Amino acid sequence: MSNKQKGYIFGGIAIIVTAFILFLVITQNQPALPAEAKQKEIKSEKASPVAEPTEQEKPNMEIAEKVTDSKEEKAKEESKKKETKKDDTEQKNNEEESISFKKKYITVSSLNLRSDPNTQSDVLGVLMLNEEIQAADTNLDNGWVKVKTKSGKGYVNSKYLSSEKKVITATAQKVKKKTTEKSANNKNTQTQKQANKPKEQASSDKKQEKPVKATPKNDAEKLSSVGNNNQLILVTTNGYGTSSAKVQTFERGSSGEWQRVMHTNGFIGKNGFAGSKVEGDGKSPTGKYSIGTAFGRAGNPGTKLPFRSISSDDVWVDDPKSSLYNSWQSRKKTEGQWNSAENMDIALYTYGFVINYNTARTPGKGSAIFFHVANGHTLGCTGVSQSHMVSILKWINPAKNPVIIQTPESKLSNY
Repeated sequence: MSNKQKGYIFGGIAIIVTAFILFLVITQNQPALPAEAKQKEIKSEKASPVAEPTEQEKPNMEIAEKVTDSKEEKAKEESKKKETKKDDTEQKNNEEESISFKKKYITVSSLNLRSDPNTQSDVLGVLMLNEEIQAADTNLDNGWVKVKTKSGKGYVNSKYLSSEKKVITATAQKVKKKTTEKSANNKNTQTQKQANKPKEQASSDKKQEKPVKATPKNDAEKLSSVGNNNQLILVTTNGYGTSSAKVQTFERGSSGEWQRVMHTNGFIGKNGFAGSKVEGDGKSPTGKYSIGTAFGRAGNPGTKLPFRSISSDDVWVDDPKSSLYNSWQSRKKTEGQWNSAENMDIALYTYGFVINYNTARTPGKGSAIFFHVANGHTLGCTGVSQSHMVSILKWINPAKNPVIIQTPESKLSNY
């Protein structure tokens, strides 16, 4: 080996040794991490905080928070409503206990007893003129007042109540009284003048003084029980066993005489008239009755009577064993309280009114007696064509104390 080659080998070895020494020096000079710092770093890694939500996650988290808040608010509101309802109930009970009632009388021919203080509520019964009731001394909205009657509690409008019974003096009675007084005065005057006349002449004059009974001009003038009424619906037949009837309406003129307004053919029960009606006998009751609520399926045609629209939920209970017998009810609210009820939502009841028959709701005496649209016999009601029905509803005026009389013609003198 030449000296030149040996020099290359020793030079390479020197470079390698120098590089190794430099590596050792750099490694020794690197500062060591203290043990305490290492523990903190380990703990920090173990207990690292929950990662911050991303921008995509934030909207969902906000919605979840709002839903939670909304549920909590609803729960608070429900709780508050329950507490308020409980307080209202307690307050209502306390108010009822504190209400005092006074004796009152009905001042109209018929007045519906309602389940609530409004004309849309259920009719619990019908109160008659001068009927005695107990009325609360505090009025509700629009003049409604709570009352106690023989048939139960309910509501009526206080404008139809009075502390005294209504005294009605018929126009005809007044005219008769004045005529009698005038006749008596004339008779006394004539008697004095005739004192010096021959007996034969006086006897002749007395014969001439006898009043001549006027011939009735119409069927209404044959009646003696309608002195307090200024409108009349008269339903007559040729006997008890026919369903064909004659329907007439009358109204008093300015001088008190009856004037006929309308005359048409009509229909009653398929088995005719009944002096003592029984539930299900197919007969219409004879008698004199006041007129109740008007009703219909096509809206108020323009009647002055209290009007109630018929819905598919309306029924008239005809179960004699039910406490709701002979009353207009809601099917949904009263189902289970009766075994039989008549559906009100039918074509025959497109228009009509209630005849106030069996208002005491005596079981088995008959129910749902109406005056309604009909083109043939009924099951106990009275009917006319729809056009005549509408005309009658528009004509009836409760202020004129209207009544309906149903009887065979041969019995007109009984009324």
